Amino acid sequence: MQEIVYQYLYNYNSIEKKQRLNGDFIIDLPEESFLYTDGKMVLKDQYFLKNDQIYISKHNRFAKYPEHTHQFLEVNYMLKGECRQTINGEQKILKEGELLLLDYGSTHAIEPLRNEDILINIIFPQTRFDLNWLSQLNTQDSSLFQFLVHAVSEKSKGQYIIFESSHNQSIRFIMIQMLNKYFTESTFSNEIISYYLPILFMELVGNTKYRLDVTPNDDHTNKVIIEVLKKIKLDFKTISLEQLASQLNYSNNYLSEIIKEKTGKTFVRLVTEERLKRAKFLIESTNLPIEEICQAIGLQNKSYFYRIFRDMYAVNPGAYRKSKAQDL
Repeated sequence: MQEIVYQYLYNYNSIEKKQRLNGDFIIDLPEESFLYTDGKMVLKDQYFLKNDQIYISKHNRFAKYPEHTHQFLEVNYMLKGECRQTINGEQKILKEGELLLLDYGSTHAIEPLRNEDILINIIFPQTRFDLNWLSQLNTQDSSLFQFLVHAVSEKSKGQYIIFESSHNQSIRFIMIQMLNKYFTESTFSNEIISYYLPILFMELVGNTKYRLDVTPNDDHTNKVIIEVLKKIKLDFKTISLEQLASQLNYSNNYLSEIIKEKTGKTFVRLVTEERLKRAKFLIESTNLPIEEICQAIGLQNKSYFYRIFRDMYAVNPGAYRKSKAQDL
């Protein structure tokens, strides 16, 4: 580990200094990053997953973190020491080198970390899962496949996995490389970390024992939804529900029902989101006129594109391009 990263992780930050004095929890997040629903703290994906980037942080020591839930996937990695958590009402201990993967909607509270305990939080978009790899996993481990399908489809189940990776040195090596890249803000750090992420999960799935909080269920529709998502990602410009249903040998109505049940979204909504993600990338990385970007994602109506882009990202395409140019 690089020395500057080591010092950042192990030295006391300003919040830790205060929490160490009396053990009182001090929130380290701005108001726009969370909300309260039924008295429970909910961390919002809009804040943590800005621009589809991976978010990594050190968990502050010396105070109990209150029960909360997320609108995203979260990884807890125990770099040093151990921590006690209450996950979905069950008490668990995460030991040094172990990794906890929390699904959407799961709840957890973290007991105070000691001086020697270093817990790393990693938050990432579900789009970071490779769909081809996920399809292969279905033939190897149906239980883990089901868990990750729920994650990819954004259909919350509130489940979790604890990977017993304390003796897997490859996991530690990957994690340290990710920390070095993230906290030194080196060139293309987010892109490099994005490549490490699937490597991390392949190592976890292939060479690590795990405890899975999910009831096995041989549900063939899980495989179907992965195929749907793969085809939308590949053919988002021209794909239609009729074409897709014909390719998968289902009726339009039946396939539409499966998509809605598994993702909570309509087919049209999934295609629109994929188109907008591609448009957003083109706006950020090219000087193409907006009209050409519309055509590149399969839309002909510029006014319609402006409306759906604004609905999804709360800003007009032109204003978004200006804001990204100012960031450079």
